[in-house]
Amino acid sequence: MNQATATADAKLSEYDFVVCIDTSGSMGDPVKAGQPRTRWEAVQESATSFARDLEKFDADGIDVVMFGGAQGVTSHQGVTAEKVREVFATRSPRGSTPLAEALTAALALAGKSDKKDFVIVFTDGVPDDKAAAARVIREASNKQLTDDALTILFVQIGDDVSASAYLKSLDDDLVGAKFDIVDAKTLAEAEQFATTGELVLAAIND
Repeated sequence: MNQATATADAKLSEYDFVVCIDTSGSMGDPVKAGQPRTRWEAVQESATSFARDLEKFDADGIDVVMFGGAQGVTSHQGVTAEKVREVFATRSPRGSTPLAEALTAALALAGKSDKKDFVIVFTDGVPDDKAAAARVIREASNKQLTDDALTILFVQIGDDVSASAYLKSLDDDLVGAKFDIVDAKTLAEAEQFATTGELVLAAIND
Protein backbone atom coordinates (compact mmCIF):
# COMPACT_ATOMS: atom_id res chain seq x y z
CA MET A 1 0.00 0.00 0.00
CA ASN A 2 1.48 3.35 -1.03
CA GLN A 3 1.46 6.42 1.20
CA ALA A 4 -1.38 8.13 -0.67
CA THR A 5 -3.61 5.07 -0.35
CA ALA A 6 -2.77 4.69 3.33
CA THR A 7 -3.62 8.36 3.96
CA ALA A 8 -6.93 8.04 2.10
CA ASP A 9 -7.85 4.88 3.99
CA ALA A 10 -7.06 6.56 7.31
CA LYS A 11 -9.32 9.48 6.38
CA LEU A 12 -12.23 7.20 5.39
CA SER A 13 -11.86 5.25 8.64
CA GLU A 14 -12.87 8.41 10.51
CA TYR A 15 -16.44 8.16 9.13
CA ASP A 16 -19.68 6.28 9.61
CA PHE A 17 -21.72 5.89 6.42
CA VAL A 18 -25.46 6.17 5.75
CA VAL A 19 -27.00 5.49 2.33
CA CYS A 20 -30.42 6.93 1.45
CA ILE A 21 -32.30 5.29 -1.42
CA ASP A 22 -35.16 7.00 -3.26
CA THR A 23 -37.92 4.42 -3.87
CA SER A 24 -40.41 6.78 -5.51
CA GLY A 25 -42.41 5.70 -8.54
CA SER A 26 -40.17 7.42 -11.07
CA MET A 27 -37.26 5.22 -9.99
CA GLY A 28 -38.86 2.55 -12.18
CA ASP A 29 -38.19 4.69 -15.26
CA PRO A 30 -35.18 4.12 -17.53
CA VAL A 31 -31.91 5.81 -16.57
CA LYS A 32 -31.96 7.27 -20.06
CA ALA A 33 -34.84 7.29 -22.52
CA GLY A 34 -34.82 4.25 -24.76
CA GLN A 35 -32.48 2.23 -22.55
CA PRO A 36 -33.59 -0.95 -20.73
CA ARG A 37 -31.65 -0.23 -17.51
CA THR A 38 -33.99 1.30 -14.95
CA ARG A 39 -33.05 3.82 -12.30
CA TRP A 40 -33.99 1.21 -9.69
CA GLU A 41 -31.53 -1.29 -11.17
CA ALA A 42 -28.82 1.37 -11.40
CA VAL A 43 -29.18 2.45 -7.79
CA GLN A 44 -29.13 -1.15 -6.55
CA GLU A 45 -25.85 -1.70 -8.39
CA SER A 46 -24.40 1.51 -6.96
CA ALA A 47 -25.55 0.81 -3.40
CA THR A 48 -24.11 -2.72 -3.51
CA SER A 49 -20.78 -1.40 -4.76
CA PHE A 50 -20.80 1.34 -2.14
CA ALA A 51 -21.42 -1.15 0.68
CA ARG A 52 -18.78 -3.57 -0.60
CA ASP A 53 -16.08 -0.91 -0.96
CA LEU A 54 -16.72 0.60 2.46
CA GLU A 55 -16.86 -2.58 4.51
CA LYS A 56 -13.16 -2.34 5.29
CA PHE A 57 -13.73 1.10 6.83
CA ASP A 58 -17.09 0.44 8.51
CA ALA A 59 -16.87 -3.19 9.58
CA ASP A 60 -20.35 -3.34 11.14
CA GLY A 61 -21.94 -2.47 7.80
CA ILE A 62 -23.50 0.71 6.50
CA ASP A 63 -26.90 2.06 7.49
CA VAL A 64 -29.55 2.32 4.79
CA VAL A 65 -32.63 4.57 4.67
CA MET A 66 -35.30 3.79 2.07
CA PHE A 67 -37.80 6.55 1.31
CA GLY A 68 -40.92 6.76 -0.83
CA GLY A 69 -44.29 5.14 -1.43
CA ALA A 70 -46.85 4.00 1.11
CA GLN A 71 -44.13 2.62 3.40
CA GLY A 72 -42.63 6.06 3.79
CA VAL A 73 -39.20 6.03 5.43
CA THR A 74 -37.63 2.84 6.75
CA SER A 75 -34.17 2.41 8.28
CA HIS A 76 -31.88 -0.63 8.16
CA GLN A 77 -28.73 -0.83 10.27
CA GLY A 78 -25.60 -2.92 9.75
CA VAL A 79 -26.19 -3.62 6.06
CA THR A 80 -23.32 -5.48 4.41
CA ALA A 81 -22.92 -5.87 0.65
CA GLU A 82 -24.50 -9.31 0.93
CA LYS A 83 -27.59 -7.86 2.61
CA VAL A 84 -28.21 -4.98 0.18
CA ARG A 85 -30.31 -7.19 -2.10
CA GLU A 86 -32.47 -8.20 0.88
CA VAL A 87 -33.11 -4.55 1.72
CA PHE A 88 -34.06 -3.74 -1.86
CA ALA A 89 -36.41 -6.72 -1.94
CA THR A 90 -38.54 -5.04 0.74
CA ARG A 91 -39.43 -2.16 -1.61
CA SER A 92 -40.37 -1.38 -5.19
CA PRO A 93 -40.61 1.98 -6.95
CA ARG A 94 -43.85 3.75 -6.12
CA GLY A 95 -45.18 6.91 -4.52
CA SER A 96 -43.59 10.28 -3.86
CA THR A 97 -40.23 11.55 -2.55
CA PRO A 98 -40.16 12.39 1.20
CA LEU A 99 -36.56 13.61 1.20
CA ALA A 100 -36.80 15.79 4.33
CA GLU A 101 -38.03 12.82 6.37
CA ALA A 102 -35.31 10.61 4.89
CA LEU A 103 -32.59 13.09 5.79
CA THR A 104 -33.97 13.38 9.33
CA ALA A 105 -33.83 9.58 9.69
CA ALA A 106 -30.31 9.48 8.23
CA LEU A 107 -29.05 12.13 10.62
CA ALA A 108 -30.51 10.21 13.55
CA LEU A 109 -28.50 7.18 12.47
CA ALA A 110 -25.45 9.30 11.78
CA GLY A 111 -25.21 10.44 15.37
CA LYS A 112 -24.72 6.95 16.79
CA SER A 113 -20.96 7.20 17.39
CA ASP A 114 -18.17 9.71 17.88
CA LYS A 115 -17.08 9.31 14.27
CA LYS A 116 -17.69 11.89 11.58
CA ASP A 117 -20.61 11.12 9.29
CA PHE A 118 -21.05 10.71 5.55
CA VAL A 119 -24.54 10.51 4.05
CA ILE A 120 -25.01 9.62 0.39
CA VAL A 121 -28.44 10.12 -1.15
CA PHE A 122 -29.42 8.41 -4.40
CA THR A 123 -32.44 10.21 -5.84
CA ASP A 124 -33.96 10.98 -9.21
CA GLY A 125 -36.49 13.75 -8.71
CA VAL A 126 -37.56 16.84 -6.85
CA PRO A 127 -38.66 16.06 -3.26
CA ASP A 128 -42.19 16.49 -1.92
CA ASP A 129 -41.13 19.53 0.08
CA LYS A 130 -38.03 21.28 -1.26
CA ALA A 131 -37.94 23.89 1.50
CA ALA A 132 -38.21 21.28 4.27
CA ALA A 133 -35.33 19.22 2.86
CA ALA A 134 -33.15 22.33 2.61
CA ARG A 135 -34.09 23.27 6.17
CA VAL A 136 -32.99 19.87 7.54
CA ILE A 137 -29.59 20.29 5.88
CA ARG A 138 -29.22 23.90 7.00
CA GLU A 139 -30.03 23.05 10.62
CA ALA A 140 -27.58 20.14 10.59
CA SER A 141 -24.86 22.38 9.18
CA ASN A 142 -25.47 25.02 11.82
CA LYS A 143 -25.04 22.47 14.62
CA GLN A 144 -21.62 21.37 13.39
CA LEU A 145 -18.39 22.42 15.07
CA THR A 146 -16.20 21.62 12.06
CA ASP A 147 -16.71 21.63 8.30
CA ASP A 148 -16.03 17.91 7.88
CA ALA A 149 -18.14 16.61 10.79
CA LEU A 150 -20.92 15.80 8.32
CA THR A 151 -20.91 15.52 4.53
CA ILE A 152 -23.99 14.89 2.39
CA LEU A 153 -23.47 13.70 -1.19
CA PHE A 154 -26.42 13.63 -3.57
CA VAL A 155 -26.10 11.35 -6.58
CA GLN A 156 -28.77 12.04 -9.18
CA ILE A 157 -30.13 8.98 -10.95
CA GLY A 158 -31.59 9.85 -14.36
CA ASP A 159 -31.65 13.21 -16.09
CA ASP A 160 -34.63 15.13 -14.69
CA VAL A 161 -33.79 18.78 -15.29
CA SER A 162 -35.72 20.13 -12.31
CA ALA A 163 -34.00 17.63 -10.01
CA SER A 164 -30.60 18.72 -11.34
CA ALA A 165 -31.45 22.35 -10.63
CA TYR A 166 -32.65 21.61 -7.10
CA LEU A 167 -29.63 19.51 -6.15
CA LYS A 168 -27.31 22.16 -7.58
CA SER A 169 -29.05 24.76 -5.41
CA LEU A 170 -28.38 22.65 -2.32
CA ASP A 171 -24.74 22.33 -3.33
CA ASP A 172 -24.07 25.94 -4.31
CA ASP A 173 -26.78 28.19 -2.92
CA LEU A 174 -27.93 26.97 0.50
CA VAL A 175 -28.47 30.29 2.21
CA GLY A 176 -27.99 30.48 5.97
CA ALA A 177 -25.84 27.35 6.36
CA LYS A 178 -22.79 27.66 8.60
CA PHE A 179 -20.80 25.18 6.52
CA ASP A 180 -21.08 23.96 2.92
CA ILE A 181 -21.72 20.29 3.65
CA VAL A 182 -23.44 19.31 0.39
CA ASP A 183 -21.96 17.97 -2.84
CA ALA A 184 -24.10 16.93 -5.82
CA LYS A 185 -23.14 14.72 -8.73
CA THR A 186 -24.89 12.87 -11.51
CA LEU A 187 -24.60 9.08 -11.59
CA ALA A 188 -22.34 9.40 -14.65
CA GLU A 189 -20.03 11.77 -12.76
CA ALA A 190 -19.96 9.47 -9.73
CA GLU A 191 -19.13 6.45 -11.89
CA GLN A 192 -16.11 8.24 -13.34
CA PHE A 193 -14.26 7.89 -10.04
CA ALA A 194 -11.95 4.89 -9.96
CA THR A 195 -13.06 3.87 -6.47
CA THR A 196 -15.83 4.62 -4.00
CA GLY A 197 -13.18 5.99 -1.68
CA GLU A 198 -12.14 8.60 -4.23
CA LEU A 199 -15.78 9.64 -4.70
CA VAL A 200 -16.26 10.02 -0.95
CA LEU A 201 -13.05 11.96 -0.44
CA ALA A 202 -13.89 14.31 -3.31
CA ALA A 203 -17.22 15.10 -1.65
CA ILE A 204 -15.61 15.64 1.75
CA ASN A 205 -13.05 18.00 0.23
CA ASP A 206 -15.57 19.83 -1.98
